Amino acid sequence: MVSINDIFGGGARLIYANDDVSKPTKLSDILNTDTGVLVSGWNDLGATDGGAAMTRGFDKETWDVDQVLGAIDEFITSWNVMLETNLAEASLENLQLAWEGGTINLETGESPDERSMGIGDPGELTERMIAFVVDKRTVSGVGYIRAYVYYKAQLDGSDSEHRFTKGEKVLVPLTLKVLADTSEVEATRFGVILDQVVGTS
Repeated sequence: MVSINDIFGGGARLIYANDDVSKPTKLSDILNTDTGVLVSGWNDLGATDGGAAMTRGFDKETWDVDQVLGAIDEFITSWNVMLETNLAEASLENLQLAWEGGTINLETGESPDERSMGIGDPGELTERMIAFVVDKRTVSGVGYIRAYVYYKAQLDGSDSEHRFTKGEKVLVPLTLKVLADTSEVEATRFGVILDQVVGTS
């Protein structure tokens, strides 16, 4: 039997949390589900270009023996979760996140005001909680949503090319690796999916 309520697509809204934000256990911990306004401590990454992707996979070790022409056993050695997108809003805040930039400073003595952000060589990467919020389906005027929440994500080291080309908008490529949160049990070490059940409002 086909469940049309679980067939959906479209763009994702990418948001991230400040350091002092608690892990959400329900969607209302992230945003007002009626208005879409984010809860204090959560921030929008804004418009994206080319979609946003979440990739989950694993590495494994295979055991072979000379007497058998196939693997006799396999073991998972690590799980991998990657988050990728191109940020279409080249704000200092987005560059700060995608390039591990420095503090953003405001200078009001100039006209117009100016802001500055250092481009340095930090030895450590910032860990952030990231969420992908997606629209599922609208039924009887009610729009249902889902959020994929990842507890610990940081830059994975991929190049982020900030290209200026005639006739094209500037993008900020962003690739994050999700780390296992050792304070969580095995079932939730990477994060949680918070999902509204369509037709139950």
